Amino acid sequence: MNHSPATEFITPPGGAVELDKESNPQTTLGSAYSPVDYMSITSFPRLPEDDGMSGENAAKVRKDDDNALMEQDTDPDLFLKTARLQRLPSSASDLASHDTLQETNRDPFKEDCACQRDGLTVIITACLTFATGVTIALIMQIYLGDPQVFNQGAVVTDAAQCTSVGFSVLARQGSSVDAAISAALCLGIVHPHTSGMGGGGVMLVHDIRKNETKVIDFRETAPSGVSELMLTQTDLDQNAGLTVAVPGMLSGMQQAHQLYGRLPWKDVVTMAADVARNGFNVTHELAAALAAVKDTNVSAAFGALFLPNGQPPLPGLLARRLDLASVLDAVAVKGVSEFYSGNLTQEMVAAVQANGGVLTERDFGNYSTVLKQPAEVVYQEHRVMTAPPPHAGVALITVLNILEGYNITSQVPRNSSYHQIAEALKMALALSSGLGDPMFDPSVSETVSKMQSKSYASLLRQMISDSEAFPVSHYTPSFHLEGGATAAAQVVVMGPDDLTVSFMRFDLLHQ
Repeated sequence: MNHSPATEFITPPGGAVELDKESNPQTTLGSAYSPVDYMSITSFPRLPEDDGMSGENAAKVRKDDDNALMEQDTDPDLFLKTARLQRLPSSASDLASHDTLQETNRDPFKEDCACQRDGLTVIITACLTFATGVTIALIMQIYLGDPQVFNQGAVVTDAAQCTSVGFSVLARQGSSVDAAISAALCLGIVHPHTSGMGGGGVMLVHDIRKNETKVIDFRETAPSGVSELMLTQTDLDQNAGLTVAVPGMLSGMQQAHQLYGRLPWKDVVTMAADVARNGFNVTHELAAALAAVKDTNVSAAFGALFLPNGQPPLPGLLARRLDLASVLDAVAVKGVSEFYSGNLTQEMVAAVQANGGVLTERDFGNYSTVLKQPAEVVYQEHRVMTAPPPHAGVALITVLNILEGYNITSQVPRNSSYHQIAEALKMALALSSGLGDPMFDPSVSETVSKMQSKSYASLLRQMISDSEAFPVSHYTPSFHLEGGATAAAQVVVMGPDDLTVSFMRFDLLHQ
């Protein structure tokens, strides 16, 4: 019996399934005439019959009307057009013409008036009872009911299904960080070419109420046994394991949950695991990424996982990742220790070392996330915060400082604004290529200070020509990354708990 692959691509029999266009007639009618239901119209009380009609004739007319009503089409408009209506009194003169109303000289507010003793007492008692009931209900809702403030929120991801997962977390009264964690783990399933548990990233959380911002840095770290010489003088195509670092994704997610989580960790992780277990539709982005590597020298394990029969899956195909569901289920129950010091750790280390890597179990056990303060700048009276090095967030600050000196408005020709933005990006990204980890390279702090300086941005702005575009080397020296492609995943959540969360996963893929 063949063992089923970890990834299942499922094509429904007969191709795509078309939804049944026929619906329940009552449902269709209700949606067309909402909120008035047809059955409620037919149960209106009958209006008084014409005074001139005898009792026998009236009974016959009522019977005929009832029979006609039963035979009519269930169209409310047709019913209202054929309904018998009688004019009711609408003025004082009309009311006076009815002998059922009689004039009286009695004061209803005198003590000896029965209407004051009975009617007014009943009205007051009913009002007090109603007010008391509403007050009690409101108090119980405030203290015992679910919060009813979830009417605003934003979740942005690279995949629609992961965006829905984020909203589902918010709907269950989870925090914005809970939603970001579930959505980020979901991206590792739906878009494995840009994200996943085997990588790292950074998360910025801003608390609007406290005016406090924290950066959770969980970027991958190099194994303790790796050296610069290994990476520069070794054929990485033959020793691909040397490019594998210690993953920080799950450690960072757990750190974020400990600081800002509201739902249980198990629930947050399980919502992502359900996506892998129940299946997802292959996106155009994933299909294109797999098609791009179809003819390259991929491993047999990769081919069996993502290229069934040697071909990439088509967009829209249902896929399941039961292997990832199993890992996430274990992490949900046992915590991230299952990933960093369990059986799974041993399996990952063995796979990396079999491909020439030096990653060890000790590297996994020594991994930890780092809490940092954001890099920030004030741009046109707006406070902008971003992740500090080794991340390239300060490049954004450099770009904004350069562009602040321009009058970028709707009245300025769009081509001029595009040119200025493009040249500013060239300079900022060239500068950011020299960034590294300030814990190991003290010169990084000096580079960051220069990139955040508005006076230095003014010098860079003067180098931009309004009529000519220059190569990067015209502005500043830069480092070039050989033989690599970049891939990134991002999640942004703004929930009703006044937290703003930004998660970024960035990869340099060796080819």
